[in-house]
Amino acid sequence: MYAIEAKDIVKTYSEKVTLYDFSIKIPMGTIYGLLGPNGAGKSTFIRIIDGLEKQNSGVLKIFGESPNKRLRKQLGIAPQENSFHGLLTCFENLMYYAELYGVNRGEAKQRAEDLLKRLGLGEKMHARASWLSGGMKRRLNLACGLMHKPKIIIMDEPTTGLDPVSRNQMWNVVRDIQKKEKVTIILTTHYMEEAELLCDEISFINRGHVVVTGTPEKLKEIAGKEFLRIRSRPGEYLKFIKMIQDMEGIESATISDGEILIEAKNLPSKISSVTRLLDDQGEKILDLRISKATLEDAFIKLTGSALKEDKTAHGEKKLKVTPK
Repeated sequence: MYAIEAKDIVKTYSEKVTLYDFSIKIPMGTIYGLLGPNGAGKSTFIRIIDGLEKQNSGVLKIFGESPNKRLRKQLGIAPQENSFHGLLTCFENLMYYAELYGVNRGEAKQRAEDLLKRLGLGEKMHARASWLSGGMKRRLNLACGLMHKPKIIIMDEPTTGLDPVSRNQMWNVVRDIQKKEKVTIILTTHYMEEAELLCDEISFINRGHVVVTGTPEKLKEIAGKEFLRIRSRPGEYLKFIKMIQDMEGIESATISDGEILIEAKNLPSKISSVTRLLDDQGEKILDLRISKATLEDAFIKLTGSALKEDKTAHGEKKLKVTPK
């Protein structure tokens, strides 16, 4: 049985397609990543899961059943925007949410104290929520969604806007929650490092469609073992990228974030011919390096655009990567 199973979901707003043929299976007890650029449809799918939106067509199941009030009580939501009340203390916020979820007051008091301590907010228990730092606010936001002991926790862009230290703290919190609560966590993000560090399995989402699904390692294998990355000035790559693509032995060449990414067999042997071509085109090489494939490399290879962009047209080929 899957925690969440969606088949051929379609969602439109004023005739604009936001999700199309969206199909996904999220195993129970995993941290599952929905990885894609802003506007890809991740948050729309989350709103459908938690009942805030209704799909136009397609089938959604939660624990093998059609969504209903009883099942949705087993969902915990940590939305993109903080959902607590700034004038209440951390403890008061959790007690407020416990009442909304119908949690016994005595049980709620113990649960609130335990959660605040586990999430590093014990000393801020009676501090007004509006006084917290950005990282603390995100942790309090998560705690609010955990008060009723949900079986599925949905975390929508949990570290957006956080500094590196707060982001690492939040990653530790996610791991701890999944381990101790024994729950399924659905994590939407556009941070590659976050997805790779936390997720057991990932689906790439682009333009409202599931492009590919697999473990982080299997997804990186799609991109190949190594890439040649070149940055040059004036960087008029569109003038000659086709020339590179047509060179013998070059398997792929794409442009992303002001760089040329080249994949080829026996990659080091291609460096001299590629650099000569750039020189002939009046390009001065600023940086040249060989790096191992990343999740973003896989995303670019499958969609033709960087993760933070959203430029591909509908019709990407959907793939399923299975472990060997």
